[in-house]
Amino acid sequence: MDIAPTSVPLLVLILVADFTLTSFHSYQEWKGAGAPLWRNFGAIVGTGLPDQLGFFGFTLLLTLILFAVGYVGIIGPFSLRCTAFALGALIGARLSDTLVSHVLLYWIGYRPNPGLSSTPLYVLEAFFIAWVFKAVLTANADAAKHGLITGAVFFLAVLPLLWLAQLLIPAWRRRPRWVRGQPIPAWALSHPETP
Repeated sequence: MDIAPTSVPLLVLILVADFTLTSFHSYQEWKGAGAPLWRNFGAIVGTGLPDQLGFFGFTLLLTLILFAVGYVGIIGPFSLRCTAFALGALIGARLSDTLVSHVLLYWIGYRPNPGLSSTPLYVLEAFFIAWVFKAVLTANADAAKHGLITGAVFFLAVLPLLWLAQLLIPAWRRRPRWVRGQPIPAWALSHPETP
């Protein structure tokens, strides 16, 4: 299936579904079991990220970035290369977030993992987007590939960046780190109420 540019209602429906999925997943990462996700990630690398900064980066800013990428990819208000890049980035982000941030961490013993239950929907969306927009992606394969890599690297970089943050800002350093298969450390659960 490849939708024609004149299928605006269908594009809007796909965009609404994309925004809904992004919002649902972000909410789960913020308020799900073991949440918020920035505390879980911080516990893995030994970084006590302040809640206001964690909420801003992991919940608010990330959601807005994914909304923008989804809008540019699905509605395609710019060039076809830009659209293909955004579609590739959306696919890469969905798959990388699922595999790196959720499935892999859960599989190696970091549990609970807020947001894990909505990741099958992320995978379905990634395949749906690739199927629906295959003509745009194939016609602009280089841009789509660069977008895919960008979307994937974004989520691959989260844990290393959090680890680097505690090196650069010693006040954020926390011990003990979260040991795989063990409960999350108490310090990661004892933060004040999130925004």
